[in-house]
Amino acid sequence: MDALIQTIKDSLLGITNPRFYETERGFQGELNAELRSRLPELELDGAIVEQEYQKRMKDHGFTIRPDLIIHVPFEGAGFERRSDGNFVVIEIKRRASRKSAKDDYQNLSRMCHELGYPMAVFINIDSDETFINECNHPAQGLIHAFSVKLENGEVQITERTRT
Repeated sequence: MDALIQTIKDSLLGITNPRFYETERGFQGELNAELRSRLPELELDGAIVEQEYQKRMKDHGFTIRPDLIIHVPFEGAGFERRSDGNFVVIEIKRRASRKSAKDDYQNLSRMCHELGYPMAVFINIDSDETFINECNHPAQGLIHAFSVKLENGEVQITERTRT
């Protein structure tokens, strides 16, 4: 998991155009591109990055739509459970409030618990704050938080993990 976290950090450092810090959707698309270009280095056996993959009630037991997931798609993979092949689930907010961050941490926790994601990541863009103290995840070491912003053309990252 350390290599995956480093890949996410490297991908965040690769987002240097100020335009992508103006909206969640723009940042999400660029992060997707950055992650996709680095994913083969991790050798995750066919894993892909998907945007806003809808979790369906009949298949997943809830309808949360995470911003990005890194997984091997269940369909056609021959897995026994939907939790097989899941690597990381990512939620992105732009200038998140304490309450919206708390809501995202709850969603991330639920996806880790119910779908077996071994790791979840919260990214607060254009901010200094991760609000990691709002995370009440029972296995809190699985939740990583980043705040990321541009200052004088340089990407500034704060990383926190709840342990």
